[in-house]
Amino acid sequence: MTDIPVLMVIEELCFPTDRMTRRNFRYAISQAKGVVLVALVDGEVAGYGVVGFHARTRIGRLTSFALHPDHRGAGLGRRLLAALEDAATTHGCGSIRLEVRRDNAAAIGLYNGAGYALFGVYLDYYEDDMAALRLEKLLPPAPLAA
Repeated sequence: MTDIPVLMVIEELCFPTDRMTRRNFRYAISQAKGVVLVALVDGEVAGYGVVGFHARTRIGRLTSFALHPDHRGAGLGRRLLAALEDAATTHGCGSIRLEVRRDNAAAIGLYNGAGYALFGVYLDYYEDDMAALRLEKLLPPAPLAA
């Protein structure tokens, strides 16, 4: 919970609209069925990701993902995304889905490079009426416990 002020700063730097609120972060961390992971650089929070799990499906949902602009381009996003996928696999998810702004070329490149594929589009999805691309990645089965 002590990271929430830093997460809010990252959120404001990364998203002009459709931001997570302090309340959203608090819920995701303390009550939601899912996982919130932070990426650290030299002990400082440099990014975060949120994946939600639902009891009646094996599909994880990446609901928010952001890196501080000062920490982009060095592979941190790929490592954080892989850690979120590992958490979803451990939870028993067979895939992860997400929505990304159609005009967010950097994020789309990250997701495509990680194996996500387009499966749909939501028109007028964001507050400013921008469309969202719907992406999904199939995850490997969780390893069997020894």
